[in-house]
This record gives sequence, structure tokens and C-alpha cells, in this order.
Amino acid sequence: AAAMLRGQTMVTRKVPGTSRTALCFCTLQGSRRDGSSYARVAPRRCLRAGGTQRGIILLAGVSEDDELVKMYNTKALIQATKRIKQHGKERQPNMAIRTLADLASQGIQPDRIAATAVIDACVASNNMDLAENVFAELFGKGDLMQPDEVTYSVLIKGYGQDFRSPKWGKIRQMLQTMEVDGIELTTCTYNSLLEICAASNDWQRGMQVLDQMHDTQVLPDQMTMEIVKKRKTLRAHLRKLF
Repeated sequence: AAAMLRGQTMVTRKVPGTSRTALCFCTLQGSRRDGSSYARVAPRRCLRAGGTQRGIILLAGVSEDDELVKMYNTKALIQATKRIKQHGKERQPNMAIRTLADLASQGIQPDRIAATAVIDACVASNNMDLAENVFAELFGKGDLMQPDEVTYSVLIKGYGQDFRSPKWGKIRQMLQTMEVDGIELTTCTYNSLLEICAASNDWQRGMQVLDQMHDTQVLPDQMTMEIVKKRKTLRAHLRKLF
């Protein structure tokens, strides 16, 4: 089954006049004006699962826990996340949001990686208001998803984008929220902070970040070295501590 599913696009269809659901293998046929693709059933590919008909898998009482449905949902989520990241590189946050919304409209639950990628797309376009709104919608309502260190680090990076005047108040708020949520800081966060300090030539705050890394026994990595190598004061302090 896995071999036959590889490289295929699948959709679910209700079988008229029955209580069964069909999982259909499809081939892409073209593109709509909005750039999305449409598909049709490919009759040459099918699996036996309670009977087949023109490449359609007939599944009696199929549920979200069905292995094939899970496989389809996982593949769709991975593909959507790749598109979201590409939209981020192209600085198209609205397209990234739309891609995530399309997942939900298909009944596929977005995960934290996809949601964080959307926030990163907003940050990449320097639209922090939109990034905050997306964060509030995806992570601020109930237990739908919980942000992790990467999610917060993306926001921290965004608040420090203006190297002439980083929003340290917002950054401190993020760090306090992480502490309340029990998220331990790693080089992921510390490097984001150091990068802001180095770019804004704030060597005093940068030394404090390095001190905290030392106190919490977080060892610098290659990225840390790259960040401080052109900042003599920070480079010397890092060598002193580690």
C-alpha cells in the first residue's frame, strides 16, 4: 500500500447511495487562476479495501483514525508546510495564511511546525502586527496548539528586526511568558538575542546574554561563534566564559 501511495494525490469522496467513503488516487490535471490545482480520479491505480471501482478505495465506515487517511493527512500537511515556508521566502504572508486555512477547510489539523512557519512568514515581511494576530489565533485560544521555543524565538527575532531600535520590552515579555510556560532556553533563543545585540552594537546586553548562557550551562554552538566573531567585546567575553 505504501508503495502505491507514494507520489500520489488522494481525496475522499462519499459514495452516493451508501454509507461508505471512497479514498481516491488522483492525478493533477491543471491549475486554476488562483494557482491551486484540480484533480481527477486516476483509474489505473487502486487498492482492495472492501471493493474497488475505477481506482477508488471503498472503505466501510472510514474514520480519521484510519491508516490511509492518516497517511494522506500527514502528506498534505508536509506539502502545505513547504509551501508556507516558500511563501515566507517570497514575503507573501497572506498566501502563507491562506495555505494554512486551506488545510483546515480540508479537515486537516495544522501542527505547530506549520503554524510557526506562518508566523515566520509574517516576520520575514516585517509585519509584526500580523504575526501577533496569527500567534493569538493559533496559540492563544484554548488547547488547540502550544507554542514551543522555536515559536517564541521567531517572534523575538521579529521584535529585533529594527536594529536601530529593537523592541526590548516586547522581547522581555516573550521571555517572561516562556518562563511561565516552563520552556527552558537553549541556543535557539540565546542566539536570536545575541544576533540582535550584535547587530545593534549593544555589547552590554550581549554580555548579559552570554552570562546567562554560562549560568544556565548552555554551551555556545557554531552559530553563536558566527554571531560574535565580528564583535570584539562579545567574542572576548565568550572566550572568557567558555
